[in-house]
Amino acid sequence: MRIVLGEKGLSIPKVAILIGGPDWPTSVLCGIMRLDLAQIVLGTTPIVFLIFPTCLTGALMYMTSLETYNGNPVYPWAASVTTVTASLTAIVQFGSMLVAAYYLEQTTTRRAEEAKAIGDDEEVKAADEKDEYMNKCYHDVTRWAVVPAFWKAVILVSMASIIASCYLVQFFSDLCFVPHTLTDSIEDNLGGNVANMFLPLGWVAVGLFTLSTILLGLFSKWGGNKAKRLSDSESSDPLVDEGPWIFC
Repeated sequence: MRIVLGEKGLSIPKVAILIGGPDWPTSVLCGIMRLDLAQIVLGTTPIVFLIFPTCLTGALMYMTSLETYNGNPVYPWAASVTTVTASLTAIVQFGSMLVAAYYLEQTTTRRAEEAKAIGDDEEVKAADEKDEYMNKCYHDVTRWAVVPAFWKAVILVSMASIIASCYLVQFFSDLCFVPHTLTDSIEDNLGGNVANMFLPLGWVAVGLFTLSTILLGLFSKWGGNKAKRLSDSESSDPLVDEGPWIFC
């Protein structure tokens, strides 16, 4: 990808990777290589051919759900066309990845020596090594054997809260929420207020989820601060023996 994206101008292989390549790695690589933003944006514009059938499929799915007052579909042909456009969407998206993979494989084969000559990005490598060391420090300070009782209680309550929230939503959804689909009207179904979707038990589930998130954030913040102090001390020796684990 680096070899193809580093070429001057816009070529078919370059555009194929910009469109069909994995979104996050491709975008990050373009930034690391300091590529011209205007050129990259221009090379990405053919993405409209991937987006259009997706949007069309969504619109037709909505049209399929529309019914008259007596229950008959407003657009009886929409269901059949939706199937066609959904298939077209899958073909286009898969095809874009296939074309990108073809040019990557072609570059790997024809320009193998050039690819092998590319060294690691020192800035990225240094950042990765720093993250790896910080993760090790975080692991050292958050082992169950060395975590203080208070923070053990915090993470246990967080775990219990999220489990309870998930079970409520999964097994008692009818008691938690008012049924509401994508095509339902908020005005008609929920009285114009989205909060009306939540029944009392639903608020309990949301509250438990929120509590779990807050407690997990506090625990992570505490662990992060401890890991930073350990990292700053340039000591990666274990604090105590591993001891028994009670979590996977």
